[in-house]
Amino acid sequence: METSWLKTLKKKMLEEWDEYLQAADDASALEELADLLEVIHALAKTHGASLQTVETLRKEKCEERGGFDRRVFLHCRKDDI
Repeated sequence: METSWLKTLKKKMLEEWDEYLQAADDASALEELADLLEVIHALAKTHGASLQTVETLRKEKCEERGGFDRRVFLHCRKDDI
């Protein structure tokens, strides 16, 4: 069952994401990304991990599946076929 704190953080994540989507310029976008990162820090801690753990998982997934550096998105994976 979700705790009240986790529900609050999820709501805050959506709020910050919406503010990021509404950002009118790079400076505003970066401010909102900083806010999102702060929420991600708190969420990682809530799930019993550090941001370093999340970053390690991100790197592993990037190596396995690729990242967004080339601006290419896969619409389905071989496993999905």
